[in-house]
Amino acid sequence: MTILLCTAEELMLTTLEYRFRKNGWKLEVAENIQISLEKVKKRSPDLVVVDLELPGYSGLDIIQFLKKEYNHSLPIVVAASLDDDSMVLESLRLGAHDFIIAPYKPDELVLRIRRLLQLKKVVS
Repeated sequence: MTILLCTAEELMLTTLEYRFRKNGWKLEVAENIQISLEKVKKRSPDLVVVDLELPGYSGLDIIQFLKKEYNHSLPIVVAASLDDDSMVLESLRLGAHDFIIAPYKPDELVLRIRRLLQLKKVVS
């Protein structure tokens, strides 16, 4: 199981990598849109977590690309600050499956990922 985390936030990476590995998941990280798109094409992740506040672009661009390429088969979790409610709503309208308010607790993200993966199994 591979999870792509699209973020420039380095502080969480060590904690998330540990928690993901503990769950048997592999973490791929992309800090900009070009790397995000390359990793999606090369690695075909099972789930994507998109930070909406990335430098130089909007996480909405990644969501639009993913939905165009994968339709609804690829679960997407959006991370956004509490004051970005319009972007969260737009990301859900574009096809994101869930969102989490940043800064978030790693255990909460793990629970949301588990729930989405269980739903994906039920639908498949």
